[in-house]
Amino acid sequence: MKRFLLQVWRVLPYWLQIILSRLIRPLFHVGVTAVIFDQDHRIFLGKATYQRFYPWGMLGGGLEYGEDSEEAVVREILEETSLIAKVEKLLLVKTFAPDKFILYYLCTIQDGIFQPSDEISEAGYFSLSNLPDIRPRDFEVLKQIFEMMEFHKHELA
Repeated sequence: MKRFLLQVWRVLPYWLQIILSRLIRPLFHVGVTAVIFDQDHRIFLGKATYQRFYPWGMLGGGLEYGEDSEEAVVREILEETSLIAKVEKLLLVKTFAPDKFILYYLCTIQDGIFQPSDEISEAGYFSLSNLPDIRPRDFEVLKQIFEMMEFHKHELA
C-alpha cells in the first residue's frame, strides 16, 4: 500500500501536493536529516522514489509524535537504506517558510549494506562539485554544511 501511495504522490502536481500535505500533516512539520560523510569528505545522498523533480537529497524525515529527534534520524536511515547509523552531534537547525523546521545531525554509518526501499531507490557518496539532481535549497544547505565542516573550501569559491 505504501509503495502505491508513493507512486500516486509522485504524479500529483506540486500545488496539489502542498494542499494535501496541509490536510494530512500538522501545521508545523518538524524533520530530521542525516549528514553523513565518507573518508574523502563526500556527502551521502539518496534518490527518492516519490520525487519527480530533484529526487536526490540527504536522508531523513518527519518526527513521530513523542519521538526523540536523534532516535528519529537513526530510524529514518534504517528504514530508507537498511544501514545502521550513529548520531555524532547536532550540526544545524534550519527553518523553511512557512512550516518546516529541520534538525541536521552529523551521523556515521556503523553497519549494514545499502538496500533499496519503498522510499529510496539508489544511494551514494558525492563531492560538492559533483552533486546529482538536488533541490536548489538543499544545495545551499550543503554549501553551509561543507563550510561548517571546513571541507573543500576551494569548491565553494
